[in-house]
Amino acid sequence: MTQPYQASLRRGLELLVMAAWLHGCSGASATNPAGAAGQSGFGGSSSGGSSSGSGGSSSGSGGSSSGSGGSSSGGSSSGSGGSSSSGSGGSSGGGSSSSGSSGGGSSGGGGGTTGGALATGGSRATGGAPATGGTKSTGGFGTGGLASTGGTRASGGAKSTGGAGGTSCPYSGHVTYSLTKSSNPTAAEQSAYALITTAMDKAVAFYNCYTNITKAENVSYNTSVSTADGNINGSIRFGASTTYMDYRTAMHEISHTVGIGQVSNWSSFIQNGLFTGSNAVAQLAAINATLVTPLYTELHADTQHFWPYGINQQSEVKSETDWSNIIGHCQMVMAIRKDLGLN
Repeated sequence: MTQPYQASLRRGLELLVMAAWLHGCSGASATNPAGAAGQSGFGGSSSGGSSSGSGGSSSGSGGSSSGSGGSSSGGSSSGSGGSSSSGSGGSSGGGSSSSGSSGGGSSGGGGGTTGGALATGGSRATGGAPATGGTKSTGGFGTGGLASTGGTRASGGAKSTGGAGGTSCPYSGHVTYSLTKSSNPTAAEQSAYALITTAMDKAVAFYNCYTNITKAENVSYNTSVSTADGNINGSIRFGASTTYMDYRTAMHEISHTVGIGQVSNWSSFIQNGLFTGSNAVAQLAAINATLVTPLYTELHADTQHFWPYGINQQSEVKSETDWSNIIGHCQMVMAIRKDLGLN
C-alpha cells in the first residue's frame, strides 16, 4: 500500500471517529434536557428529586426514563403538603409535576399531589398522600353528646365539670352532690343507687356547663316519696319508682334546690298565671327569637313551677341531645334566679 493511500485512509478513519463522537454528544442536547438524569435505553429508575420534609422535586433532575420502563419518583414529598417545584420536575415526554398542590393529609386541607407522571414505559409515581379533604379536628365537642370530665365519688356524688352540645361550655358552674347510701344495701337499693348516680351525673354536668350556679346537693333514695322532690336546703329525694331516676327529673329537682318555687318572694312575681320577672321574660323572648315555632309566647308559672322549659314532664326533653330544651331550661333558671335576687 502506498504512503499517500495510507495517509488518506488514516484521515478517513479519524473523520469517522470524530463523527461518531459528535453523534454521541447529541444525547444531552437541548431537545432532551433530562438525558443526563434518565438515560435513554437504561432500565434504572431516575432520582426524581424528592425531598423529605420540604415538599417539591429538585429542579433539573426529575426526568422519567424514556426507554425501558424506568420509573420516576417525580415530585413526591413527605411532610409539608407535597407541592412540587415548577421547572423540570418531570421530563422526557410526559413527566408532569404538580405545582402548589396542598394535599398530603394536612388538617383541613384538600387535594393530593401527584408527583412526577410517567414518561415512556415508566411507572407512575404518586407523590403526596391523596388526602381528599382531610378532616380538621377543632377539639371541643362534636354534634352532641355529654362530655363529663368528673368521675363518681365514693359517697356517690359526681364531680362533673364537663358539658355537652355542639360547642364548648359557656359557663363553669359548681353544682355537686353526694348520695347517701345504706351501709348494707339490698339488691333493690344497689340498683336504685346506680340509676340515681347516672341521672345526677348527667344533670349536674348540664347545669355546670350551661349555668354559673353553685350548689351542694344531698341526694337520697327514699321509698316513701312517690316520685322525687327537691328543697331549697339542697335535699333531693328519689322515690321507689325507677321511672323518675332520670336526668330530666334530676334537672327539675335541682331547679327547686336553687330557688324555683322555693323562695319567699316567688309568689310576688306571679300575676294571672304568668311569671313577670323582667329578666325571665326577656330570656324567653330571646329563646323564641331563635325558633320557627316557639313553645309558648308567655312565661307561665304556678306556686312552684314555671313553663316552658321547666322540665315538669320528662316528655319535655326528648333525649340527651335535645339541646334547645336542655339549654333553654338552664337559661330560664338563671334568668328567674336573677329576678329573685339569687344570682
